[in-house]
Amino acid sequence: MKRALPFLASLGSGVVLALSLPLVVQPLSLREIDPAGRLETLAWFGLVPALWALERAGRARTAFAIGLVAGLGYFFSAIHWVSHAMTAFGGLSLGVSLVALSLLVLYMAVHWAAAFAVSWKIRSALGWPLWRHLPVVWVALELSRNYLLTGFPWANLGYTQVRTLPVAQLAALTGVYGIAALVVLVNAVLLEVLGAVGARRPLPWRPAAGTAALLAAVVAYGSAHVASVRREMAAAPVLRVGIVQPNINQAVKNQAASRADYVLARLVPPTLEADRAGVDLVAWPEAAYPGYVPPGIASFAPALPRLERAHLLLGTATVEWTRGLDGRRVPRVANSHFLLAPDLTVLGKYTKHHLVPFGEYVPLPRVLRALGLGQVVPSLAPVDAGRELAVLVTSGPDPVRLAPMICFDAIFPEINVAFARQGFDVLVNPTNDAWYGYSSGPYQFLAIVQMRAIEARRAVIRPAYAGVSAIVLPTGEVAPGALEVGPVDLDLAPDPEEPARLLVGDVPRLRGSTVYATVGDLFAYLCAAAAAAGLAAAWWAGRAARRSGAR
Repeated sequence: MKRALPFLASLGSGVVLALSLPLVVQPLSLREIDPAGRLETLAWFGLVPALWALERAGRARTAFAIGLVAGLGYFFSAIHWVSHAMTAFGGLSLGVSLVALSLLVLYMAVHWAAAFAVSWKIRSALGWPLWRHLPVVWVALELSRNYLLTGFPWANLGYTQVRTLPVAQLAALTGVYGIAALVVLVNAVLLEVLGAVGARRPLPWRPAAGTAALLAAVVAYGSAHVASVRREMAAAPVLRVGIVQPNINQAVKNQAASRADYVLARLVPPTLEADRAGVDLVAWPEAAYPGYVPPGIASFAPALPRLERAHLLLGTATVEWTRGLDGRRVPRVANSHFLLAPDLTVLGKYTKHHLVPFGEYVPLPRVLRALGLGQVVPSLAPVDAGRELAVLVTSGPDPVRLAPMICFDAIFPEINVAFARQGFDVLVNPTNDAWYGYSSGPYQFLAIVQMRAIEARRAVIRPAYAGVSAIVLPTGEVAPGALEVGPVDLDLAPDPEEPARLLVGDVPRLRGSTVYATVGDLFAYLCAAAAAAGLAAAWWAGRAARRSGAR
């Protein structure tokens, strides 16, 4: 039991940390159980048991294992809902979906394990306490998860504070990575304080006071920043938008081409209603238009009724036929959004930049087949990723610049930065959360989008096919009236015929930029450089010690 205690502590640590993320527990509610985000406070001490176990690790491999167990506890608790899409719509058995989920969780947890192992090496070789180096090591590994194997930075520790507004505003300076570093620092200093109290040693006043001062400064800055942005919002021009949420079951959506009339009957009437209400823009969700269209389509007028004054942001799949190496015709499919003028002529197109693993492409298919997971490698038409981050611009005397981040694009902060450097007025995140059933997934995704709003100091329009549609303000707050009618899972929905919904609201158009939008992930890269320097110093110290011992 004594040997197992550090691993049990680290496992519990990961689970407690996961509770600070947006959470749905179906036996309790089909909606988020803590919309106010009170459980976010767990993150400020939830890592302590795992760090306690790390300090007692005798070898680097033990530290790696402790970090791996903590990461497994965290990520399994955070993203267990991913398997729903595989079983409900991917045709996989429960067993195969759990194996695929486990591989994804393992990939994510390995980054925690590496952070623990690197930290152990630095601490054992240089004698540095955890609070002095673990925050930068942690950020370095979070950064690597953003890119390794195309990246999957879901559930970054910084997202645990998105609804704690004063702390979340730190993202306007450092991005989400600065918040993760702060959370880790507080946990590490708290461990030091508790250790001193337990051993009756003098309290570590300097790190404790320094961390308390830093946290107070962050809260003071964040409070002032929120107040400043709210004043700007009150004086800013607005874009009046209508967000259409059709609430169509994913199984029906997968047959959209044969159910086109039904799908359009859910999309068109709310669109016309919004147009009559005088909105400037109507936004449809990701791939909402039924069927495929040519990528160079010039107008949607034959298929849809014209609008009086509103522009239409329309999501659909495009297809282009090419010749393969064997001479056969091969479809090239893309996930795109078109900006249409009121007369439905095409003003611009954006194609999804970052594709979803296992949904739009399969990473390492040969490895998966070698592992006996051929079922996870579906036979799909090749999906093309967009090569250009194209800002869409409305027509008229006061054009609005829209930065579309289709679904998965929004979890990558560097895409937000790239758009910000082009200059835009409003972010748009068309998505489809129906894949994930009644789960934490749509709410965790919304939290990620809230962080993108803070980073760029821009509002976000978020039309969802089903799940959570919302207007997110530049402060990261969700504007009143968000649509939260659920992903329409026929097995769970209290009303399988959930009607289509329309959200009409005013979106502030702010100007200027944030520090983060200007310098990007400079903070994260500096942390990575500092972590690499610390590891190099530890290696050098270890080498010197071995030479000294040899003499």
